Amino acid sequence: MIDPTRRRLRIGLYVVLGVVALPVLLIAGLVLWYAVDRATGEDFPVVPPAETARRATERSQEMYDAAGIARPLPAVRSGERAEADNRLSGGVCYPRGIEGIEDTPEPRSYRLYHEWRLDAVDEAEGAAALRRLHAHLKATGWTVTDYETSGDNRELRAHKGDDDRVSFAWRSYWRTLEGFTGMPCAYDPAGAQGEQAVEDLEPPALR
Repeated sequence: MIDPTRRRLRIGLYVVLGVVALPVLLIAGLVLWYAVDRATGEDFPVVPPAETARRATERSQEMYDAAGIARPLPAVRSGERAEADNRLSGGVCYPRGIEGIEDTPEPRSYRLYHEWRLDAVDEAEGAAALRRLHAHLKATGWTVTDYETSGDNRELRAHKGDDDRVSFAWRSYWRTLEGFTGMPCAYDPAGAQGEQAVEDLEPPALR
């Protein structure tokens, strides 16, 4: 028969060992998870930036048509919000999951954006454009996440899947209608990264 005192001591020892071992096991598990995540890389597709730019500008043209403002908008880089704009830009992508805690860009990856802005858009024209865009997004399978129909800054945002994004806004102060198309992350087969991958690209005119 085991002495009750020895039994209590043994149970206490097991409890202490369990309390000490649990954090160690958790840390070891996180280290292993991180190592596996880092070794497997991301599932971004390999797409030349020019091809991503073509897809982005085609989508912007679709939305521009839906807005119903028949005004040509050539490629232009404006420094002033109140001026017309039509440009491609890019940024870096970051790993998903636990690997993202390092905040280190994924090598050879890029994210591409197409932005456009029309000046001299009055309130009635801007509101009508946003209504038409909202109807088009709903009809073509986008999930609308934000739709402001009144006020000085009226906005419309939507996404499809995890990374395809569009947004639009009418700004009363500048009287501008703005559009944004965000594309999913991809790897550049040439090895460029972030802004470098798209710096030589120019969008076509919107019609």
